[in-house]
Amino acid sequence: MTKKQFLQELKTFSAVVFFTFVYGFGVIWFLEQTSPPLFTGGIPGLAQLFRSILMTYFDLDPGDIFLGIFVFLVNVPIIILGWFGVSKKFTLYSLVSVVIQSTVMGFISRDNFGITQGLDVFSLAVIGGIVTGIGIGGALRFGSSTGGIDIIAQYFSLKKGISVGYISLILNAIIAIGGGLVLKSGAIAAYTTIRIIITTLVTDKIHTAYNFMKVEIITNYSEQLIEEILVNLHRGVTLLDVKGGYKKTERTMVVVAISTYELGALKQIVYQRDPNAFMLAQPVRYIFGNFQKKTIV
Repeated sequence: MTKKQFLQELKTFSAVVFFTFVYGFGVIWFLEQTSPPLFTGGIPGLAQLFRSILMTYFDLDPGDIFLGIFVFLVNVPIIILGWFGVSKKFTLYSLVSVVIQSTVMGFISRDNFGITQGLDVFSLAVIGGIVTGIGIGGALRFGSSTGGIDIIAQYFSLKKGISVGYISLILNAIIAIGGGLVLKSGAIAAYTTIRIIITTLVTDKIHTAYNFMKVEIITNYSEQLIEEILVNLHRGVTLLDVKGGYKKTERTMVVVAISTYELGALKQIVYQRDPNAFMLAQPVRYIFGNFQKKTIV
């Protein structure tokens, strides 16, 4: 591993740690402060749902540590699925995120920052949705996830071409409805739904909800870039002759279709060969034809 690659991996690792803490604090400092607590999404949301079932129907209070243990244990088989079906690097970073997430939810003390109950439930839903959305979107942006449903969604996205956001939204909606039924509270279901919408919007703003992207690269080193892209990303390219509007300089534009998770690797390839290259990336909703939906780099 070169020094530049090491620094890139260190940057990714640091981002995963930071955004996982952001997500965890969004849950325990905001969503968990209502009575009963608002539901988050994914595996932590399932943990909250099972805790509510134990408390409502069995009169058992497993305590805060239950969330941390549940999140870790349920993520074990999902991590295995991600290792073989998504990406080893993606899964390793997700495992780091799961360990931190479990620790935060199970052992970090709760703090409500002076926010009271009643009318402030809506505020907690909004702020909690924003903070957890930042945590999820930030982790995804740097090539990782907060584990759980994110890995499952990525697996089905790669295998079936289904939108990651669509899968997550359906599973999270099931948690919201299930929580409302268990607690017999339409208000909790409604506020949780608000939280889901806000989290989804924030996540999509930070990390595009689209699975694929079209990248246009204007460079003087097209031949070198083509070789790197073909060998390292295994993606085909299209070449176009272009001319600058100011200096009338003729250059080559390289056009390539990639998955959103390959953008970081592509940027690294381009700027190693041509630091002055001009890149334009656009989200793509659908791709038809000869395009391989392969595992994440």
